[in-house]
Amino acid sequence: MKKAYLVLVMGMILGLTQVSQAQFSVLLVNDNANGTERYLEIDTTLNNLGISHVVYNTVETGDYPDLSVLSLYNVVIWYTGNDGVDLKLWDLTNPDDYKFNPPLIEYLDNGGIVWLQGLDFFYDILGSAPDYFVPGQFIYDYLGVATYFAQSYADDGGVGLPELDVVEGNELCTFTPVEWVYPTLWYADALELTATSQPIYRMGPQGYVFEDYYSGVYNVFGDSKVFTLAVETARIDTEAHTDTLFSQVLSYFESICPGGIPVTDVTVSGEGGATSIDVNGGTLQMMAEVLPPNATNPTVFWSVINETGMASIDQTGLLQATGTTPGNGTVWVKALAVDGSGVADSIQITITNQGADFEILLVNDNDFGPDRYRELDTTLSNLGCAYDIYNTAVTNDIPDEDYLSYYEMVIWYTGNDGVNLKLWDVSDTNNYKFNEPLINYLDNGGIVWLQGLDFLYDIYGAAPDAFTQGQFIYDYMGIANYYAQSYADDGNMGVPEMDVVPGNPVCSFTPIQWVYSTLWYADALELAPSAQGVYTMGPDGYVFDEYYSGLFNQYGTATILTFAFETARIDTEEHTDELFGQVIDFFTIFTGTGNDHSMAVVPSANVAPNPVSDRVTISATLAESSRVQLTLMDCNGRQVYHQDFGMQPQGVFNTEVSFKDLQLPGGLYAYMLNVNNVPLTGKIIKTK
Repeated sequence: MKKAYLVLVMGMILGLTQVSQAQFSVLLVNDNANGTERYLEIDTTLNNLGISHVVYNTVETGDYPDLSVLSLYNVVIWYTGNDGVDLKLWDLTNPDDYKFNPPLIEYLDNGGIVWLQGLDFFYDILGSAPDYFVPGQFIYDYLGVATYFAQSYADDGGVGLPELDVVEGNELCTFTPVEWVYPTLWYADALELTATSQPIYRMGPQGYVFEDYYSGVYNVFGDSKVFTLAVETARIDTEAHTDTLFSQVLSYFESICPGGIPVTDVTVSGEGGATSIDVNGGTLQMMAEVLPPNATNPTVFWSVINETGMASIDQTGLLQATGTTPGNGTVWVKALAVDGSGVADSIQITITNQGADFEILLVNDNDFGPDRYRELDTTLSNLGCAYDIYNTAVTNDIPDEDYLSYYEMVIWYTGNDGVNLKLWDVSDTNNYKFNEPLINYLDNGGIVWLQGLDFLYDIYGAAPDAFTQGQFIYDYMGIANYYAQSYADDGNMGVPEMDVVPGNPVCSFTPIQWVYSTLWYADALELAPSAQGVYTMGPDGYVFDEYYSGLFNQYGTATILTFAFETARIDTEEHTDELFGQVIDFFTIFTGTGNDHSMAVVPSANVAPNPVSDRVTISATLAESSRVQLTLMDCNGRQVYHQDFGMQPQGVFNTEVSFKDLQLPGGLYAYMLNVNNVPLTGKIIKTK
């Protein structure tokens, strides 16, 4: 530690000799003794942004910087991190009116800017919320905080804060939402503001218990300026997002420092004079001309106001159409000068021809872990899918038939919730069905990928339960028997993995494993004759290894893929991406652009003889000229034969395979005949 301390002190000394008020400069004060290296995340961000700064480490020095140090800097970032005990921030001499330490107050009274950030800096002096403040008290006057009302996790039922949502039109920044490397953030403060202060960030998202309270507030008191951000900035989800937030805030502070030349005019245009996007999911680079040319801070905040169309914009000014059918129409693109001058300009952009060939609706029906669906949100984003999210856990209702009809595929995610799902219509306890809009969607050729734990438990309770022809679960889902559940019925073991069924038409990724050693409450299912197995419970030797947790079924024009396990708890993001990529690729091919969702137009493959002792003929009738490929796999999923026949003419295609020439032993083999990338699958029994 002595070596590290000397390096920090030398860095400070060098910094103090080089910084002057002619150059915008920042002092980063590390007041976090609970995670002594966390401040390095912020140090990295300041380096990334090229901002002149010096670190003062109270954890090493044991005291706070005096006025001679503070006065050298335009902005002081006072970082408390995740430490709520014995901070150097506070003067503790008057417990009726806690104030910043004397040098920091003097710095503020001389026109200084302080960005206070971290968790528990109020807890350090006040303990648990709530606490109230009145005019004349430092926290009320300088910080602009009227009430320290509550804390995330401690007071929200153990949930934690999912995100911060920016308050539109604030002076400091537009970046939103602020999310974390954790699913939720604990011990962020819920604050009520004074009449003079400006809200910057609200607790979110909508529906969060403290959504009416703020964790970010900016206040001007006399010559002092304090931005209070009661969250852990060193744990924002990505470095790029941290850089964006800090860049916006510090750009604003730079613009209001003495000697700045304000922006007087902004003119917005599309690159090359364009005022429209007519490509599905297309982009348009927006331009902002800022005057005068020598403005101290010529940066603008970009924002988009969705009118009848839908688009988003990043802070480089790149406008992105949504690529969804509801995205057609007009939007307003606005550029606001960040220097506090209030100068802005906007332009209307027309968006047409939107609507991806394959659009997905992700329905979050998991109220037990309301943020788990974000894992799937991330995967769909990683894969570049065109998708929207409908959150029944927030809306407390279901998407209607018109809403569903926009989408080629609906992923209905129940997560780990087995109580009062919006999935089911419970009006007929002898024949439970999906909710009416979802059934109508299926009957009109829709595809539903149902996934999660306990969706059968929600209506039937503990296994077993058997189904018969004429019942929805048998006919539509292809389930003959809800036989058992992992952990509940396997001696409290849980299922270690799911093993792919070789030759199934949907995917080949295997094995599926979990962030846990085993998964509890996955369903062991027996299939109806119409269904195809996709995943069995595994590995071999697991008590339910002959049962399925993944199956594919078609009923009329309805198509349902059922995964009775928790996809948001697959072991790695890469594996989740791979599995979803295979499934979505299958259904993208399966639907085709503008086709209905039934495979009735696809020929079936014929195999003869079967069982076979040596030579087998596989044939299919091709409705049009088609590319044909054949793959054989053994019972362990290993490829033992592959042949690409290229383009074959319309009519009957057939090929012969010799098991003897391939030196294949007796046993069960799966075949996949791909016709224009549509898989036709089945099994071949080779006699010994």
